[in-house]
Amino acid sequence: MRVAGVHARVDTERVGDVRARPDHRLAGRGAERDVLVGAVAGAAQRRPSAIVVHGEAGVGKTRLVQEVCRDPELLVLWGSCVHFGGASVPYAPIIGVLQDWLAQADAAERAAVLAGADELSSLLPALGGSPSAPTARLIPLIDLVLNRIADRHRTVVVVDDLHWADLASLDVLAYVITGFRSQQLTVLGTSRDEDRGLGHPLHGWLADMRRMPAFDEVHLERLDLDTTGLQVEYLVGHIPDIALVNQVQARSGGNPYLTELLVQDLSGTESVLPDTVPGLLRDALLAAWHRLSVQARQLVRVLAVGGRPTPLPILAAVAGAHGVDVGGLPGYLAEAQERGVIGAGKGSPWFRHPLLAEVLYDGLPPGEAALIHTTYLEVLEPQSELVAADLAVHSQQAGRIDDTYRWSQIAAEHAVMLRAPAEQAIQLERMCDLWEQVSPELRGTTADRTALILKTAAICSRVARNDRAVELLTQAISLVDRARDPLPAADLLIDRSTVRWHQAESIEAVATDIQDAVEATSALPNSAQHARALAALAWAERWQGLPGAVAHADEAVQIARRAGSDRALAAALAQRSMVLSSQSPLEALADGQEAVRLARACGATLEWLRGVVWQRHALWNLGRREEATEAALRNYADMAAPGRDLFAYFLAYLAAEGLLESGRWQECDELLRAGLAARCVNTGGAGLRLTAASLAVRRGRVAEARQHLDRAVELIPATFRGIRHSLATGGGEVLLAENKPQAAIDWLRPRLTLLGADPIDEDDDLLVLYAHAVAESARVARDAGDEEGATKAVGILEDTLSSRAGDPFTSTDPQDSVFKAMYRAQVSAELARCRDDADQPERWLRAADACGAAGALWHQAVARWRCAEAAIAAGQPPIDVSDLLRQAHGCAVALGAAPLQADVESLARRSRISLRVPVPVVVPEKPDTRLSGLTAREREVLAFLVAGRSNTEIARELFITDKTVSAHVSNILRKTGTASRLEAAALAVRLDGPGA
Repeated sequence: MRVAGVHARVDTERVGDVRARPDHRLAGRGAERDVLVGAVAGAAQRRPSAIVVHGEAGVGKTRLVQEVCRDPELLVLWGSCVHFGGASVPYAPIIGVLQDWLAQADAAERAAVLAGADELSSLLPALGGSPSAPTARLIPLIDLVLNRIADRHRTVVVVDDLHWADLASLDVLAYVITGFRSQQLTVLGTSRDEDRGLGHPLHGWLADMRRMPAFDEVHLERLDLDTTGLQVEYLVGHIPDIALVNQVQARSGGNPYLTELLVQDLSGTESVLPDTVPGLLRDALLAAWHRLSVQARQLVRVLAVGGRPTPLPILAAVAGAHGVDVGGLPGYLAEAQERGVIGAGKGSPWFRHPLLAEVLYDGLPPGEAALIHTTYLEVLEPQSELVAADLAVHSQQAGRIDDTYRWSQIAAEHAVMLRAPAEQAIQLERMCDLWEQVSPELRGTTADRTALILKTAAICSRVARNDRAVELLTQAISLVDRARDPLPAADLLIDRSTVRWHQAESIEAVATDIQDAVEATSALPNSAQHARALAALAWAERWQGLPGAVAHADEAVQIARRAGSDRALAAALAQRSMVLSSQSPLEALADGQEAVRLARACGATLEWLRGVVWQRHALWNLGRREEATEAALRNYADMAAPGRDLFAYFLAYLAAEGLLESGRWQECDELLRAGLAARCVNTGGAGLRLTAASLAVRRGRVAEARQHLDRAVELIPATFRGIRHSLATGGGEVLLAENKPQAAIDWLRPRLTLLGADPIDEDDDLLVLYAHAVAESARVARDAGDEEGATKAVGILEDTLSSRAGDPFTSTDPQDSVFKAMYRAQVSAELARCRDDADQPERWLRAADACGAAGALWHQAVARWRCAEAAIAAGQPPIDVSDLLRQAHGCAVALGAAPLQADVESLARRSRISLRVPVPVVVPEKPDTRLSGLTAREREVLAFLVAGRSNTEIARELFITDKTVSAHVSNILRKTGTASRLEAAALAVRLDGPGA
């Protein structure tokens, strides 16, 4: 039996629930889908159930149900409630359900199911009977027919739009649900949050159904930014620009139907939405507004001009001046809420769908919007800077340009006080845009304009508006005569180079701005700007592997000290720290620390960030990993405190990397959540995503890890050098978790630094990951009987190791040598695994010890598991490696490393090794219990019996002989009156002993 057809339609009155085309994938809704799928699966086991899916119009209720009903093994019978004017159509959904069945059933099934149900012809004239008023037997007959259908097929009855259901249909559904026994039947309903005022019959029906054990409810919320981005990707056919997704999310509010209408005519290559709202969307949004009374419509228009949730006194004052009877305002608002135009709630009123505000605003008669804006100005002006941002907007829309500029300036200053850099950027950008329209006496000189642009660009960069920052800086550069004003020109060029790097442009492209800045300041060699330019040049040369980086960095520091500029000196020291971070980490550390001190003192956020980054890098290279992580954490907290400064989240990414590697996964997770919630873009956002991918892999959430990786390479090019190490690690781990070792090799190989290279960030641990990928490739080949492929993999790894100059794991620092020893041992073990050498157990044991010495808990647990696996495969007795497995298991459980935990448990089951840890026997206070007579040593032995240990294992743990253990076991059995080890262990558990 095929799935019932779904009737496509667009109902502009309903603002949603349009059936998606078959090739449209559902974005998100994983948890809700699982609930519905579970209910449908339960029906196959003859556990009938009913679920109602709630949510606002357009949120995807029907779409979710459709997705769940795609299983071709299901018979899906679909009925929709209909609504004409103020009346419902009796039995409409039930008729739809039965007609759906009739269209699919053959003659024999019809005859069997409808036997004795002639009265149904009153609902279904197609049955050939004489239509008449429903009889008293109609509801039981419908139930009988549905049960007969469900006896023959796994059946899903869908009732769409329950909020419009007639009472008779609700009675039928209640009868069916209360009669659930062992049918292969699932009932799914959808209900809109709107259109259900006080006294609506569905409220009482739901209250009754909630008492039924087989009834459940699911509520769909709007989609978040990431899921909206996924929906847009599905709709346009490729990954969209993040700026476009942000706009779609802002305008649709995360409502999937509105999102679909917004992007339906887009190619997906756009970075912004069109200014106009698509016609179909406009009609859908306005449908509910047209059903309001005249006064309510005008009130809603005034609210739309307000542009944001508006307190009732202000709304009343403005609306009263534009034809609204203020005395009726509460009733008009209640009417708009009941119609779903205004959102429910006790706060200031605003639209349920924010896009409706735009549509209403655009539809105002010419000149009316300006008049309403003017009234808002008159009402709001007494509140001064508290509503300066609103006053700026109202002034602009009313055509008062000077007032707009003035209020924007006040609003920007207020944002600084509130520590809100994103809002400050909005106001400053407006000032920049209006400059040429503002009165000259108000705006100032060209130098003032350049300073404003520079300030705005800096704030935009801090809140990840890097594209806009580059535009502003380019505009400012065009205003400056480099020959006459070389120093301001150099500052602008250096700032633009920084922003271009942050948005992941190539180092070669970024270096052109830096070279221009050096040239512009060459005639002023002792200026602070020349110091900044040389420092930036050293930084670019280091990234490109060019000679001269150290000399230029030294020269920059000397000039900055002579110039007496703390900012220039902080910049020069930070860049020299970067240049020296791998070759001379102690010197780099000192420079980074001084740069941070100076930058914080003079309020230079960018130099502060750079100083911390390279200070952390130097500490990492010195093997002082905990210090490095704590430095990043401490400075992140300080930098983030003033507001949503996205520079801070780059430090969060670096700190999260350290927390992940040191086994502090819970802290890592919390830090990543904070950074991801800020929706960082460019390098910081990509770094957070890549670290989140690695954490997700280690916790077994591979699909989530893939999403993080894909998002990271949307934010930055996959070839970007700035976070090469994180790109390599995150991508490699995801591909390995997806069981794609060859893809992981291909991903990692170009990102490894090989012969003759001088990396900025050391990649010894990348070599470990690469060796792991190649060893996995060899294992896959051997499992498939492809010895030639395995031999090829061995050759690849040996060639890679031999191509590196000298010993890649040497260090002069004693702390760092601990990590170098760990990497050396891990690569050695992976090489042995790749070759299938006989000494794998010994090598993995050395790796486990080395990881433990370095404090790398997860890596140590992996090495212990590998050691046990190799030893057992080589024929060693499981008892020899049982402790290793238990230690690995304990670590995996503590970290939440689900894949490792599963691997350890699987090996333990195959090898019959108990992973339980002995718990001391607690003797109950009552002296007459059967455990009271045990000695302390016997209680120790009993704890091991509960943990499932053998006599040999107990003997080894307690440093006694097998014979002595046997004697203790005999005593335990005799004193407790038990007949076996298992019975004694069970008694101990029951009497609050170990494991209770």
